[in-house]
Amino acid sequence: MSSKRLQTIKTFIDSVIDLDPEIISPLLAENYTHYFAPASLGLAGTRDKQGTLASIARLRSVLTRFPLTAKEYIESEGSNQVVVWATSRLVFREDLTDDGEKWEQEGEYVFMFTLDESGEKIVRNVEFLDSIKVGELFGLIKRAEENKEKREAQGGA
Repeated sequence: MSSKRLQTIKTFIDSVIDLDPEIISPLLAENYTHYFAPASLGLAGTRDKQGTLASIARLRSVLTRFPLTAKEYIESEGSNQVVVWATSRLVFREDLTDDGEKWEQEGEYVFMFTLDESGEKIVRNVEFLDSIKVGELFGLIKRAEENKEKREAQGGA
């Protein structure tokens, strides 16, 4: 049987698909911190729990799904950590896409999760992003947000 810490991380990975802050929130400790790496990407700083949940809500406004597929889990009982090597595919809302871009994009990640003593709450996440793909992904997210703003300005939903 899987440890509590591994179960928590598997639940988190499975929950990201729906981008629902209410589902993800109970998995994050109140003192949760999120870091992006490598530093060369220019995504400096950290996010706390509320900042992370706000970011998830922002993504949900332009994506219908964000499936993460774990390729490998590495668990460390001594440090109460789980490392996950994963891939993803962003699924954008069709009403926000246009003909100007290739909208189906995949990414690759390594997450280093640290959990609390109970193994039920994530206290720290260091997320290593695909250095080549991240620019394309962020560009598409920005484009979808711009399309959403245009649509709303024209009286659409």
